[in-house]
Amino acid sequence: MKKVHKPVLVSGLVALGVLGLGACGGGDGDAQAASTSAVSDSPGATTTTGSNLPTDSATASDTAAATPKQGSTDSPGMGSDCTTDRLRAGLEATGQEMNSKYFDLTLTNISDGSCALKGYPGLSLTDQNGDRIGKPATRTQSGAAENVVLKAGEAAHAVVRTPDKGVTDGKCWPQPARIKVFPPNNTASLSADPAGLQVCGNSFTVGPFTAHAN
Repeated sequence: MKKVHKPVLVSGLVALGVLGLGACGGGDGDAQAASTSAVSDSPGATTTTGSNLPTDSATASDTAAATPKQGSTDSPGMGSDCTTDRLRAGLEATGQEMNSKYFDLTLTNISDGSCALKGYPGLSLTDQNGDRIGKPATRTQSGAAENVVLKAGEAAHAVVRTPDKGVTDGKCWPQPARIKVFPPNNTASLSADPAGLQVCGNSFTVGPFTAHAN
């Protein structure tokens, strides 16, 4: 009897081992599939994954200008990074001084909660067809960017400057139809009225965002 049951016992153990290996293999596969889904479906994945960044050279240069010199910091009470869909762009002429024209570029928080901006915007001018005019604005490099926390309805401000037409012998870019703005650390843009802005002398600069207009 022992010789008859001994092979049966071994076969049962082998069968259990095969079933156990099959169960482990299936569990690993399910975990891997869930992990892949979590990565691909996570909010903001398209703005942080290198392969999903814009490949157009014009857009790439604009978004490069929008990347802050120091990364935005999330901390309790400071607000998460402002994403493009939570903002509205605007431009307003603020006057003329020392042969230069100044404009106030604003990004207003139109969401219900707080968010934060830190760094420089990517800024360029476009014609009626949406094609870019000239080059994107360069940074003023006037100092370290501050972390600007915006409550609902509040705006951050950046100074835009270009020489007056009269001191450049009329050497100016074509009058733009719109301005194109990339918030810091974002690859999606906003559009706004140019408010009479016309770049002259091939000089077009923008400062970092601050909590108050300068």
